[in-house]
Formats: sequence, C-alpha cells, structure tokens
Amino acid sequence: MKKHLLILMIIGILFSCSKDDDNNQDNAQTIDMRINHYQNTGISEGLSLTLLVQEDDKIGSDNWTKFYNSIDGFDYQSGFIYNLKVKVQQVENPPQDGSSLKYSLLEVKSTQEVNNETSFDIDLKINGESFITTTSGYEILNQIKIDCNDLCDELETKLQEQDFLVGTFNRLQDGQINLIELK
Repeated sequence: MKKHLLILMIIGILFSCSKDDDNNQDNAQTIDMRINHYQNTGISEGLSLTLLVQEDDKIGSDNWTKFYNSIDGFDYQSGFIYNLKVKVQQVENPPQDGSSLKYSLLEVKSTQEVNNETSFDIDLKINGESFITTTSGYEILNQIKIDCNDLCDELETKLQEQDFLVGTFNRLQDGQINLIELK
C-alpha cells in the first residue's frame, strides 16, 4: 500500500511540473528589441551597467530605456547596434531582488557596427552616487576604462561638487572610451 501511495505521489509531482512548464510557454511572448552600441549606468540593487534598449514600436525612435535584466544566449559587445527577436516569459515566484520576466534570445536579426567617432552620453553620477572608480585609472564601475585627456581635473572636481554628472564620450579602438565633454 505504501508503494502505491509513493508511486501516486511521484506521478502527481511529475504531472504538476510538466503542467507548470506548459503554462510558462503559454505566458511567453515574442518581441523585437534593439540594443544600443553603448551601455549606460543605473541604480538597481546597487550600481550597475545597463543595456539601452528599444522594443517593438519604439524601435527607430530617439527614446532608449535602461534595461536592468539579461538576455539568455545574447553576447553583447559595445560598438554594435543589435536588432533581436526575444522571447519574454513570466517567472513564477521570482526572487525578491530578481525580475519577474525572463528574456531569451531567439534570433539576432541584424548587427550594425557604429563608427568610433560617434559620440554618446553616459551618466557618471546620479543622486550623489558616482559610477566612477579609480582603482587603476578612471573607469566606469571597474569595467570600462576612461581616457579623460585634459578633462581629468575637471572630472574629479565635478564628481566632488555635483550630485548629477553626465559625460560625453566616443570609443577608442582598444576598448576604452574617450571623455570629450562634461555636462
């Protein structure tokens, strides 16, 4: 009798798991997403680098949204604009500090390289929170090296005195970014 009860419990668990998987597939939707050629900074559970994205009918506009999630299967490299097809699924019982959505790459529809001379803005300080680290020269969150040229002193002063600071950059060939203006 105990064996029969154990077998019924195992069968019940198996069926409930497969049904949840089917429900997750039913909750999935496919979207088009464009990823910008550079990352920006943001504050979520801490300071972070974010992708800049446009979705569906916003693609091609001047409006980019900070994207705090990741896209499973997508390998981002700066200097390229990506057009993607992405599957979005609801996450049942997400962790308290996690997203309720899971993004998975279905297809890279196109990739366009952006000229290194193209300028772009990055938030260097938001509400008094600085994204600049100086462990080995100036960097954004110890991940992106900054060549500040003759603006290093001004950068240091403005980081000390201002609550908000934006830098305008262009890309250098060695993966660094070149600071060309502070706002």
